Amino acid sequence: MAAEYDYIVIGAGSAGCVVANRLSAPGGGSVLLLEAGGSSRGVLYRMPLAATKLWFNPRSSWCYWSEPEPGLGGRRLPVPRGKALGGSSAINGTIYNRGSPEDFDQWRDAGLIGWDYRSLLPYFRRIESHWRGSDERHGAGGEVPVTPLRCLSPLAPAFLEAARQMGIPLTEDFLGLRPEGIGLPEMNIDRRGRRVSAADAFLWPIRSRKTLAIAQRTQALRLLIERGRAVGIEYLAGRERCTVRASKEIILSAGAIASPQLLLLSGIGAPEELRAHGIAAVHELSGVGRNFNDQPGGSFEFRCKQPLSFARLLRIDRFVFGLAQWALGLGGPAAGPPMVVMGAWRTDERSRSPDLRMMVAAATPQSKVWYPGTAAAGEHRLGMNFAVAHPTSRGSITLASADPLAAPRIRYNLLTNSRDMECLKKFYRLLRELVRQPALTGVVGELTRPLPEPGTDGDLETYLRSIAVTTAHPMGTCRMGHDEEAVVDTQCRVRGLAALRVIDASVFPNQISGNPHAAIMMLGDRVSDMILGRPGLAAEAQP
Repeated sequence: MAAEYDYIVIGAGSAGCVVANRLSAPGGGSVLLLEAGGSSRGVLYRMPLAATKLWFNPRSSWCYWSEPEPGLGGRRLPVPRGKALGGSSAINGTIYNRGSPEDFDQWRDAGLIGWDYRSLLPYFRRIESHWRGSDERHGAGGEVPVTPLRCLSPLAPAFLEAARQMGIPLTEDFLGLRPEGIGLPEMNIDRRGRRVSAADAFLWPIRSRKTLAIAQRTQALRLLIERGRAVGIEYLAGRERCTVRASKEIILSAGAIASPQLLLLSGIGAPEELRAHGIAAVHELSGVGRNFNDQPGGSFEFRCKQPLSFARLLRIDRFVFGLAQWALGLGGPAAGPPMVVMGAWRTDERSRSPDLRMMVAAATPQSKVWYPGTAAAGEHRLGMNFAVAHPTSRGSITLASADPLAAPRIRYNLLTNSRDMECLKKFYRLLRELVRQPALTGVVGELTRPLPEPGTDGDLETYLRSIAVTTAHPMGTCRMGHDEEAVVDTQCRVRGLAALRVIDASVFPNQISGNPHAAIMMLGDRVSDMILGRPGLAAEAQP
């Protein structure tokens, strides 16, 4: 590792990989990319069905836990975050969408000029290689493959028909002209059925670039600030503490949990919090770690009257055959998550963008491989998962100690705002009505969770508080804006400091009504142009 680079990028996640790619290209400069984890080229990383095996493995995840949640009866929530090249894009569910156009238009309306959907669409298109080809809404020449779900559930048509019967909109394309409603998902998976993380898309093809150095298993400890300018970082390589300097800029892309933690460890935050841990305040920014938010979600499960759930593919012979299909690049059930349909739409006409997110899963946590003759056949069950797209509850990321190797304190404060709970209860009732539609009479059996079904509003609230989780889409802890609580400006520059930017989901001012991976990669691409002083891609007229 050299003593100095033009740029240092901390964190090889969805944004960091893009930034390292763009800044190290001709016309950029020398780049050092630091990642605390290791490689993500193993079989479990590449096989989409194996994602759940990575979430709580300390070799692939930080395995965080939240503080006791006051809105959930004191429960602590697991917080899986990727710890490998690719960050959380190496362990996520591989679902690809952008969120609603109105999500970004609301950013513009809040004063973030240039962050409306029309201005961002060219960047979404530039990173994509979409199976539909290139048009006004889809990109075809980018690094990120977007493909349809390979192993379609035979139950999907019945759920789509039930939505039509209930008056819920249907969509054929979550990136298209009518992206709201229930439809079939698209995936961040290549044509051979392999996951394509941000590292696979943006780092692996350029790994031999002389202008790019990638340091794995290297933990950033603190930023070095001199006279109001970020000039370098201190990091841990094995047991050795080292420093490296940046002549131009440092880009922090460690995610909505680790980015604010590193700022605080470096003396950037609220002075009273820093003093409590014996850290000297270098730069006061009271918003660091605040505005933490994730989408609260609920679920219920029910028996499937037909032997068409994912359990049919978990019989040992079929399961092994599916693994062989995947290994040969022929798709099969291992080439995607066990989904039926997904959706996002407005249940309230006053909402500008979808307020409900949902997914029907063809499997439940109890689903497992089974052996004819020696173990009972897997029971056919389905799961309905749903979430509040735009929660109002806010939490925080704070330090547990001045030790940079200690996990931070993660407080979601999930469901502490009554509006979020009212939305969750409404969504439960609406989706219970959906599965009672005539099209699903021969499919949906009795509930298996909750038992018994909540009979009163209070019973339903108790149930939801006992099982609520998040969609694992944390955002907002280094919020973009113009007010005193904002951490970065509209070019992701840390307010009041030179040569330091934050580029990851922590800068999003609020949630989007979709999966964030695409939006975070878009963010990295767009801000890279800003760093290099290039004019932004021209905004395109929307049909």
